[in-house]
Amino acid sequence: MIFHIAVCAGDPALRAVLRRHCEDYFARRATGCSVACFESPEALLARDAAGGRYELYLLELAGQSGLPAGLAAAMELRQRGRREPLAFAARSAAWAYYAYRADAMQYLLCPVRYEAMAALLDRAVQPEYAPALALPTAAGLRVLPFALIEYVECTQHVVHFHLTTGEAVASLSQRAPFLQLAAPLLADGRFVQTHRSYLVNLAEVRFLAPGEVQMATGARLPLPHGREAAVRQALTDWHGGVFGG
Repeated sequence: MIFHIAVCAGDPALRAVLRRHCEDYFARRATGCSVACFESPEALLARDAAGGRYELYLLELAGQSGLPAGLAAAMELRQRGRREPLAFAARSAAWAYYAYRADAMQYLLCPVRYEAMAALLDRAVQPEYAPALALPTAAGLRVLPFALIEYVECTQHVVHFHLTTGEAVASLSQRAPFLQLAAPLLADGRFVQTHRSYLVNLAEVRFLAPGEVQMATGARLPLPHGREAAVRQALTDWHGGVFGG
């Protein structure tokens, strides 16, 4: 089976990075991929009009004012009935709200890390997308894939979701207990509570040190002595019996 991907970016360096990440991801799988690259949204829409079909669209958002052409193209694809997953790559979060109105699967901040792309592709290749959390925020509803959440922190009734992309997404002020909001994450199995105010994604933990957990992005989170054994066991189970931290 071949997974067909359209990459649309005016920046040749970004275009090359997105293509390479996709090819590297599928090199680790039994299935392959075919990546079609477009230098402009107009070229992508022309190919769509000619019958080109893809299972994932990756579009760059660029521009200083007005609606970015990549976002306009995504909306046009939706109007044409294309329901396949799409994602955006941008250098700021300025257009995130509008991107999700186009039913985007993800909004990637540049530079795009392989881990973020792999998390996106993990969802895109599934017939029904992998688990995600719908989070009300001040800017509107955000959909956060579990695989993209590095750790979760609760401070003064606001829950901060720190993503593998480096972005932090804050919830609205919460009246419900922290663990009630975090229940779907804990039920998923890839998250563990390391502290009364923190949850971590086991896939993103790189090292356990006395009194702290070190994450892939370099974040260092508190780990009370009473939680260390349980967290270490969870990591060992997650990594199939081997964890060197």
